[in-house]
Amino acid sequence: MPIIHISFIKDVVANEEQMRDLQQKMTDTFISVVGEVARPYTYCIINEVPQMHWSIGGRPMPDLAFLVGPDYAGYHARANDIMRGVITQASEDGQAAATNGAQEKARRADAIWGGQEG
Repeated sequence: MPIIHISFIKDVVANEEQMRDLQQKMTDTFISVVGEVARPYTYCIINEVPQMHWSIGGRPMPDLAFLVGPDYAGYHARANDIMRGVITQASEDGQAAATNGAQEKARRADAIWGGQEG
């Protein structure tokens, strides 16, 4: 039984008509991938979270001034810097592993084939 969960801030994100439309379109999209056989068993649940019971970056929502302000932009900038560092390190680690792997293969080949020469 597939269950599609959607959560958003009550009275901020969608009205009743939009919620019905969202339920239909989310179900239709799901069914377009898995097939009509799942339609009678597909549930779509919308959870409306009361205002101030939802937070982003530890800040209760909806605090629209926060979302467009410098603190939130700073959170994104710091997170992006961290991710760039992780990606760079992973790339360097991968290159080092590939180089070490190639060197090890060459050593093994030399050991195998080197002993058979002459």
